[in-house]
Amino acid sequence: MAESIMGKPEHINVLIIRSGQSEWDRTGRLAGQADLPLCEQSKLELQDASSLLDGAELSAILHAGDQCSKSTAEVYTSVTGGKSKTIDAIADIDLGLWEGLRWEDLEDKAPKAFREWKENPANVIVPEGESLNEAFNRISLALAKAIEKLRAPDPGVGVVLRPMAYGLVRCWLTGRPVSELWEVMEGPSAEWHELSRAQLKQTRELSRVGS
Repeated sequence: MAESIMGKPEHINVLIIRSGQSEWDRTGRLAGQADLPLCEQSKLELQDASSLLDGAELSAILHAGDQCSKSTAEVYTSVTGGKSKTIDAIADIDLGLWEGLRWEDLEDKAPKAFREWKENPANVIVPEGESLNEAFNRISLALAKAIEKLRAPDPGVGVVLRPMAYGLVRCWLTGRPVSELWEVMEGPSAEWHELSRAQLKQTRELSRVGS
């Protein structure tokens, strides 16, 4: 692996991990930042998914503070040996007044907003919540800062993310626009990416420009 001038690796291997599901996820409710436990079925699925990484090593596993994220991180730390670390700012998008609604409830209550949410979610500002761009900036900046602070990012860093946050981070890592969130969210439950120090620096600089 190439070394930077400061002796740090120029690229960092990042494993993004979609958290297990809550009962709200299973039943089609918009969870947002609701602090919910894993459903029983998801606990079994996580054991199977994490077993595919048996033998892999991670220096750290970053996760938000909600129960689903914490429990998912615990499963993966037991397999990879990574040290678990809570980063509250990588929590899922704040869905404000939409939190807890079923998709069909939202369609009934706000058909125009629902249609826009499905077709171009980046244009929607959730009542008393945050936009996709706001969530994207918050999460990507928090991750950039957290990863830069790690003293030993080799051999890799795991990041557990709730579903929409997972999609936004995939957008960040691949350069896809947040307007393609629904498509990007369809990625695998765990996926490796190579993140450059230059991209971390760029993320922090863009956040300063936008603040």
